[in-house]
Amino acid sequence: MLRLLLNSLLFVHFAFIGLSQLTPTYDDIMVPMRDGETLEVDVYLPSGPGPFEVILIQTPYNKDLFSLGLPMGVLQNINSQPFAWVIVDWRGFYGSNAADLSNFDRGEDGYDVCEWISAQTWHADRIGTWGPSALGKVQYDTAAESHPNHTCAVPLVAHPHFGYNDYFYGGALEEGRLNQLDALGYGLSPVILANPYYNIGWSVSETNSWTPSSVGIPTLQIGGWYDHAIDKMMDWYEATRNNAAISVRDQQWLLVGPWVHGGSGAAYVGSSVQGELNYPNAEYVSDTMAWNFLNYYLLDTPNNWQNTPLITYYETGTNIWLTSGATRIDATGTNTLNFNQNGQLTSDNGVSSTSFVSNPSSPCPTIGGPTLSTSLDQGPYDQISLEARPDVITFETASLTTAVNVTGRITLDLSIESDQPDCDIVAKLVDVYPDGRNMLITDGIKRMRFRNGYYASDEAFMTPGQIFSAHIDLPFTNYTWVPGHKIKVYISGNSDIRWNINLQDGGTMYQPGVGNVANIIVHHSNANPSIITFPGNNPTLAIAEIDEKITIYPNPTKGKITIHGFNDSRQFFLYNLSGQLLKSGEIIAGQISIDEFTNGMYYLTIEDGKSWLIIKE
Repeated sequence: MLRLLLNSLLFVHFAFIGLSQLTPTYDDIMVPMRDGETLEVDVYLPSGPGPFEVILIQTPYNKDLFSLGLPMGVLQNINSQPFAWVIVDWRGFYGSNAADLSNFDRGEDGYDVCEWISAQTWHADRIGTWGPSALGKVQYDTAAESHPNHTCAVPLVAHPHFGYNDYFYGGALEEGRLNQLDALGYGLSPVILANPYYNIGWSVSETNSWTPSSVGIPTLQIGGWYDHAIDKMMDWYEATRNNAAISVRDQQWLLVGPWVHGGSGAAYVGSSVQGELNYPNAEYVSDTMAWNFLNYYLLDTPNNWQNTPLITYYETGTNIWLTSGATRIDATGTNTLNFNQNGQLTSDNGVSSTSFVSNPSSPCPTIGGPTLSTSLDQGPYDQISLEARPDVITFETASLTTAVNVTGRITLDLSIESDQPDCDIVAKLVDVYPDGRNMLITDGIKRMRFRNGYYASDEAFMTPGQIFSAHIDLPFTNYTWVPGHKIKVYISGNSDIRWNINLQDGGTMYQPGVGNVANIIVHHSNANPSIITFPGNNPTLAIAEIDEKITIYPNPTKGKITIHGFNDSRQFFLYNLSGQLLKSGEIIAGQISIDEFTNGMYYLTIEDGKSWLIIKE
């Protein structure tokens, strides 16, 4: 429990009473910066004569909280590890609150702290940096200043880029995250809300903050598939592999696990429980790899780190670890599925359309996902409760007979009609389990006024009676649907409070108001198709439409099942709820026996993709 608590403290400031504390060896030292200001620093030294190599953490979340325990499993056992730890409050935060903010650079502050460390008698000669989120970004800022003693870095769930789509994904403000950042003291809202359109300011910011060539030290970049930063992290990692200093281009490592960003709730990078799912083989892998990396570069430990695959990543769905030496792990090729009538996703051309009502006064809520807000859950959560709402429609495949893997960015191209000038289209990608859970994988959004681009000149409102194209990008995903599961897409008009509620009236954005109710139609005909495109090579996505005429009985069964509705010979496949194939063969005389199996739930699939949950009692 203490470890979980401490990981939460890295992101959000809480007050706690009655917990034992680790006393800094040197407390509240004021370290001079080049402009005459000072930053407040705590130092934790292990027992022994020293000198020590240093792990430096720069935080905006109060260095004093580390007195409850150090990260990476050290907790209060400072003498069980070899490093000195230096924890510094950012300029303008907590102990460094008085430092002038009018003209400074956090990277330069990091350099100056490294310079101070290097002059201390208890320091040997190397400095490694570590930390998640903002504590990760500042490591890149510090690395760009090239202090000679800054040896390596471990940034978690972080990248240095400051871009338009980091805040206006698909043109819609990620309001929950911005409000959380404001609550933490960043004060970004005035700047972000003053620039809701892409402009020269965003362009300059994006150019100036995309600096992979400034990385001149080895890094272990750690991310999570349920983290909002993962999409940009994948591009940033590739960029460092191609553009970092030549001497260290092949010393850029990437670890991606089934983890959330952290900062709200029980889940964090390295915990086994993520949302409503559990990944025990991913627990503390981030800590183990970070220790091996830091020991190798700071202590010259002969732990064979140099032979570690450059990319280690967790394949969610199958829940296994994979490795790669490439700069990217995107799958080649694509497969598409069509939205179709009766809520189906099929390989056939779609017909007709499906409609829903979006009411800004009663917006569809956010349930889990790559969020950053103390008001929202993070990670994979069951979405099934949303199906009772009038503002949500769904489309799903038949049960899969073989695994379907996607690695890369999934896109949706939808044909949208609305009776209002503007609306949002939210897409949630889901894995339907045989037991009925609808577990979220990832999601995305498109604000329809920005369907043509994000400059003010691109803004275009909708005309009632006309059909418009909506392209929705989902963040980089690695997922495998196992046999017996279904691929499913939820479509809605809002996702509150993660994204700003669209008032749908075509007025000025981000102003208070009641808004208009929108009747939204998703067309999925041959003339106006709606499709989802998956990266990968999955021939099994050529799935026939579900045939409601085929029936099975009795269900529940004592041990024998009769299948009625077809005359030809077909193969069957019986799976347990984990997707493990238990039995297969030809359906003889329309019957299948499961006498040899214990009482419980099983999934029966016939060769054309039709599936049923079978209960043996």
